[in-house]
Amino acid sequence: MVQRPLLALAAAALAASALSACGPTARTCVDWVVFDDAQGAFDEATLVVIGVADEADGSIELLPGPGELHRVDVERVLKGELAVEELRAAAPRDYCVAEPPQPADDPIPAGERVILFLHPASADPEAVRPDDLAEVEHWAGLTPQWTAIRLLEGEDVPFDTGG
Repeated sequence: MVQRPLLALAAAALAASALSACGPTARTCVDWVVFDDAQGAFDEATLVVIGVADEADGSIELLPGPGELHRVDVERVLKGELAVEELRAAAPRDYCVAEPPQPADDPIPAGERVILFLHPASADPEAVRPDDLAEVEHWAGLTPQWTAIRLLEGEDVPFDTGG
């Protein structure tokens, strides 16, 4: 007789957990690094490029939640050992706010010349970053505020590249 209440309780718990999977997606809230200026973002980034992004054509799961994925035509690599003409990049978003971002709020502007401050994309905070940057399939911006800054043709970069 004792087993029936336990089985009923286990069934109820299983049903509740299954129903919770249908609700809002759980997100990881992140304490974003704050950079005082573009130099701080440049120093922290694994890869910094000047390029032009296409419209988002998919999404990728990042630690705080999905980011809109773009193909980026790379004009110049400012930091990092990577010889590519294009790469795939997404911007992290802050989903732990009262009004979560929508795809239209994408921090990577399509069709504009920008500087991207990047690191290898991952939804796993313990992910090991490869030594060879050519092994990175997708890149992510450092923070929602420090993913991309617009750069006009002929304008100097707003930081010291050390070179």
